[in-house]
Amino acid sequence: MKADLAITMILSACVCGAETPTPNPLYTVTVLERTTKAINYGYKNGPTRVDFQGTVVQPDARGAATVDSRRGVTGIEAKFSRLEDPARYGGQYLTYVLWALTPEGRAMNLGEVILDPRNKGKLNVATGLQAFALIVTAEPYYSVSSPSGVVVMENVVRQDTVGKAQDLNVRYELLPPQPFTFDTGAAAASQNTPKVSMSEYEALLALYQAQNAIRIARAAGADREAADSLRKAEELYRAAEGYRGGRSEHKQVVIAAREAVQAAEDARLITLKRRSEATNQAGLK
Repeated sequence: MKADLAITMILSACVCGAETPTPNPLYTVTVLERTTKAINYGYKNGPTRVDFQGTVVQPDARGAATVDSRRGVTGIEAKFSRLEDPARYGGQYLTYVLWALTPEGRAMNLGEVILDPRNKGKLNVATGLQAFALIVTAEPYYSVSSPSGVVVMENVVRQDTVGKAQDLNVRYELLPPQPFTFDTGAAAASQNTPKVSMSEYEALLALYQAQNAIRIARAAGADREAADSLRKAEELYRAAEGYRGGRSEHKQVVIAAREAVQAAEDARLITLKRRSEATNQAGLK
């Protein structure tokens, strides 16, 4: 059965080939502040509900979540609707991610929100946090470590929400959107793009995210500072590409591609850490 999903990007080049010169970084990390509503759900208070509303970036977006404070864990069952294709914010954006933001400014990636043909998504996750705000951002791949500046939804306290709510100036690292210095192929897409099944869509989406993650890591200097981790990501990407060809292989494509994304993000973080350590050591001399 074919789902009404169009592929809006094409693989323009193999990520494992020669490096494309990138005079500017894909992203510049800066520290920004954003005021949002955080809720302390307490301990073993049981399930309660919060709503999501769209920001000025995507005002029509809607959502709701049941937050269940249990022994040792807080469960979150969220549903979203009216979410538009993240590529509207730029070809680099391929997916949405749900975040929990602590009052101390730590951002926790709770998981990817994959849209169905009706622009709806859902997520059932758990966190060890007790007090947090929830936001949804557009991202280049699912395993990003910090939220981008494209915040499309924020949690809203309902009259029947159980918990202590407060306005917080949540200070956290944002990755402001910057133009990509390589062609993702988005411009080649058209409205006549053939529809594919949901399983094939998820496989192709995973491959695109792996391509993004590897190129972003390489642009950050991971080919020099974390070569082994980046090489692993590229090998996993090639393996994912090799699984393509049959409906039964879609799951293997997703598994390998998502592992490639994680390895590439690890390589990027290792690179940032090593550069920070080198800068600190130079400052001590």
